[in-house]
Amino acid sequence: MGDLDSFFETASMSLAALAARCARATPSKVHVVLPLLFMAVLYWLSSLPGTPLPDDPALYRLFHWVPPSVQNALHVPAYAALTLAWRWALGAWLRTSGAAALGACAIATACGVLDEWHQSFVPGRYASLTDVVLDVAGVALGIGLAAWISSRAGTIQQQTDRDKVNPKI
Repeated sequence: MGDLDSFFETASMSLAALAARCARATPSKVHVVLPLLFMAVLYWLSSLPGTPLPDDPALYRLFHWVPPSVQNALHVPAYAALTLAWRWALGAWLRTSGAAALGACAIATACGVLDEWHQSFVPGRYASLTDVVLDVAGVALGIGLAAWISSRAGTIQQQTDRDKVNPKI
């Protein structure tokens, strides 16, 4: 059991170190590309027709193999990832982490609502309040993960600073 705990501690420390490095990144246009690309993928997925037609590309038919219950459940991790991406992007531009978190929540939630509205115009698809609720649950999960990663990054940074002052021999 100790090896497994050690593995998770090391993985958690690596993730926190990566988060700390990303948090110190200089703001650039690249920061906005990731969440916009993610939003484009979500829009494309919501544009797929509800029932496959014979002349649809094979890629479209691939997505119809996924059961609807799994498709609904995937809203949570998808919107958590979108929220994390926006939190990272806005964190590079905004001065406070609270403003970045609030902005990420607002953008990801608006994306979920607009995505459901968009689906109401796609043949064979419909808008669903359940999907919006799952999107918001994903946003909450994403903000929770961002806060956890941020706290871990702070802990790792403090440990690194302590080790620089008092190196272990």
